[in-house]
Amino acid sequence: MKKIILPTLIALLVFFSSIVHAEKFTVVGEEFAPFEFKQGGKVVGIDVDIARHIFTKLGIDAEFKILPWKRAWTQVEDGEVEAVFTTSRKSKREPFVAYPKEDMWVSDFVFFVHKDKKQSDFKGFESAVAGNLKVGIIPGNSYKKVFWEAFPYANGSTEFQGDLVASASLNKQLQPAKDLSTNLKKLARGRVDLVIADKTVGQYTAKLNGFSDQISYYEAPLYGKGYPMPFVKNSMYPGLMGIAAKYEAALKEMKANGEYQKIMDKWLK
Repeated sequence: MKKIILPTLIALLVFFSSIVHAEKFTVVGEEFAPFEFKQGGKVVGIDVDIARHIFTKLGIDAEFKILPWKRAWTQVEDGEVEAVFTTSRKSKREPFVAYPKEDMWVSDFVFFVHKDKKQSDFKGFESAVAGNLKVGIIPGNSYKKVFWEAFPYANGSTEFQGDLVASASLNKQLQPAKDLSTNLKKLARGRVDLVIADKTVGQYTAKLNGFSDQISYYEAPLYGKGYPMPFVKNSMYPGLMGIAAKYEAALKEMKANGEYQKIMDKWLK
């Protein structure tokens, strides 16, 4: 009898836990101020305001979580959440997320530098490589191929290699840190020479951490890319792909009617 009851109980627990999860709608992401970040214990930001506006129209009570990227992505892979903020398009991610065509926002990536070390004749990747400058990055984030061509892996590869778990495989100029705040703190303290980040995000993060007066950036963009909010394929939330389609349509409408720009202006002006 015990041999029959135990598997039955386990099956019931799995079944009921899936029901409980399916009733929650969770959007996860890493800290990317002013788009999504924690302030006073609450998750706030441009993307959060946009997403909450749309989900409210769709009758969905969504919750938002900010985590280190590798932990957030593990929850995506495991189907523990329904969507993920600020996730650029990569073929290696496609088994886990469904990408919309519409971006939440589009970035310009630049090199941030300590104000006292800014060079008048700096030429982007060329100067960074020639000067053997230490560059702060975030493991697990995806950078454009032009970046990896400038700083190839120790084995010579110029392709994005997953979560970059093994720091030893990185080019010696690259200095990993868990998030952008940590990277910019290292820059302010002279532990790295440059930090690559979106211009708006880097400026806002420096402001939040109180060292804007120590940090500058080179105006010339290194590259740009769009950031959509993909939905999680392994989620058990009912009708999720239908919700994803409605979300994208609502986002386009917000951009057309001015609601999107009002939210952007609220945070950036």
